[in-house]
Amino acid sequence: MEQISRDPVLMLGAAIGVVLILFVVLVVVVANLRIKTYRDRFINLRIDNSEKEKQIGSLQKELQVVQIRNAQNEQELQQFAQTRSRLDHTESQLSETQKELSKTQKDLAQTQAQLENLQGLYAALQQEHQGLKERVEHLNEENSKLRVNNARLLMKLETEERLSAHTRAKEERE
Repeated sequence: MEQISRDPVLMLGAAIGVVLILFVVLVVVVANLRIKTYRDRFINLRIDNSEKEKQIGSLQKELQVVQIRNAQNEQELQQFAQTRSRLDHTESQLSETQKELSKTQKDLAQTQAQLENLQGLYAALQQEHQGLKERVEHLNEENSKLRVNNARLLMKLETEERLSAHTRAKEERE
C-alpha cells in the first residue's frame, strides 16, 4: 500500500478502481432498491388485483341482481302499460256510460213530467167521467120517468080514443 501511495498513477488507478467499485456498488444498490420497489409494487398490484377481482365479482353479482330487478321492472312496466291502456279504455267507457246516464236521466225527467201531466189529465178525465156518468144516470132516470109518463099518456090516449071511437060509434048508431 505504500507503493500505491507513492505512485500517483497507481493512486489514480486505485482511486478509479474505488470509484468503479463504488459505482458498481451504487448500481447494485440502486438496482436492488428498484427490484425491491418493483417487487413491492408487484405484490401491491397482486393484492390490488385480488381485491379488484373480489370487487369485480361482487359488482358482477350486483349487476346480475340489478339485471334481474331491471327485468322485473320492465315486466312491471309492461303490466303497468297494459293496466294503463285498460284504465284508459275503462275511463272512455265510463265517460260514455256517464253520457248515456245523463241522457237517460233527461229522458226519465221528461217521461216523469209527461207522466205527471198524463196523471193530472187522467184525474181530470176521471172527474169529468164521473160527472158525465152521474149525468147519464140522472138522464136515464129522467128518461125512465118520461117513458113511464109517455106510456101512461099513450094508454090514456088509447083509452080516450077507444072511448071516443066507442062514443062515435054509438052516435052513429043512434
